[in-house]
Amino acid sequence: MKKGRKTDINSTSKGGIILKDIKNIYANIEERDNKKTKKSINKKKMIIAISIGIILVVVAITMLLYYSSRDVRKFLDQYFFRKNITQEKLDSIELNYDSNINVFAYDKKICILAENKLMQYNSSGKLENEIELEINNPVYNINNKYIAISEKNGSKLNLISGSEILWTKDVDGNISKINVNNNGYVSVILTGTAYKSVIATFDNKGNELFKRYLATTTVVDTTISNDNKYLAFAEVNTSGTTIQSNIKIVSIEEPSESVIYTYKADNNKLITNMKYDDNNQIICMFDNEITSIQNENNTVLMSLRENGKNINFSNINLNNYIYRAIEENDGIFNTNTVIEIKGTTNDKNVVYTVEGAAKDIYSFNNVIAISLGQEIEFINTSGWLLKRYSSLQEVQNVVLGNGIAGIVYQDKVDIVNL
Repeated sequence: MKKGRKTDINSTSKGGIILKDIKNIYANIEERDNKKTKKSINKKKMIIAISIGIILVVVAITMLLYYSSRDVRKFLDQYFFRKNITQEKLDSIELNYDSNINVFAYDKKICILAENKLMQYNSSGKLENEIELEINNPVYNINNKYIAISEKNGSKLNLISGSEILWTKDVDGNISKINVNNNGYVSVILTGTAYKSVIATFDNKGNELFKRYLATTTVVDTTISNDNKYLAFAEVNTSGTTIQSNIKIVSIEEPSESVIYTYKADNNKLITNMKYDDNNQIICMFDNEITSIQNENNTVLMSLRENGKNINFSNINLNNYIYRAIEENDGIFNTNTVIEIKGTTNDKNVVYTVEGAAKDIYSFNNVIAISLGQEIEFINTSGWLLKRYSSLQEVQNVVLGNGIAGIVYQDKVDIVNL
């Protein structure tokens, strides 16, 4: 019996050759599929890269046009960024009180003071809290989370934070002006005493720190540094033939010591208000300029009187910024309002132009509201439009808080979320 011959499938026999060919075919197919997959992936990557590039170019061109063209900016703000808002689409607070009504913004709320109550409304117009407060004609100052408030020429001082009165103090004299810093330290200017002016200073718990008495000068404003170490006050002497304005700095930690620094302004320069910024500079607003004082050095930051420029509004009450508004004629019948904004803690300068003559300008924190009568443009200190509000009736007043504004009419307050 013959033995059978063993067949190797990897040998050069016909069957082995066929199997090898099949393997090669599968390998070629796999290699071709891999190449197709790689080409597909590379193609997708290329499409994505091109798409991103196109988007970046479009964004860059859009931003360039946005900054350089007023018409493009107005179009994009209205139709793309949806910054235009109208009266009928907003939440409102009805004003149906018989007594004297006062409206102001505090933190993220709109406050209505009427009928011996301070009513706090949220951004949707819902009443959140009521505080009993027997005040009809208020004098107040708001900073951060604090409101220091009193009856004008009254003698009872209140400090409020959130939804409660932290403390109430009776003072000797008539309260004419109040200042509160961002830590709740309060200074008040008192009149109606044997002195021409008295300054009383309190900490955030209501403890009286000291009083300062002035026999011959009138105090027009006070401000407390953010580190609670210094009180600065502005006094005006009108007894002579010229007006003399002085800024004096007193140590709160050692109030019995004499004034540590006095800045005497030029004759006939009238100071109107002042405040500390975050770099502990004292920003002073005179009738002709805005000046900073720090380390016994004074610097003019902005002129309020320039030949050929109609400067009709200015203020220092923003956070670390000041501004002035210049009315300019653009042709025979067109008028623009140019807002020039300058940083006090940095070198930032911003210019924003509004089409039309401003009837009033309001400012608080980092927002400026330019009222044209029936239209209001809200901008921030970076020169960006936040919202453009329009109505069918004349606006009476605008109040500003943190991220909120109230448009005040005789019978209601429209709420704008910024």
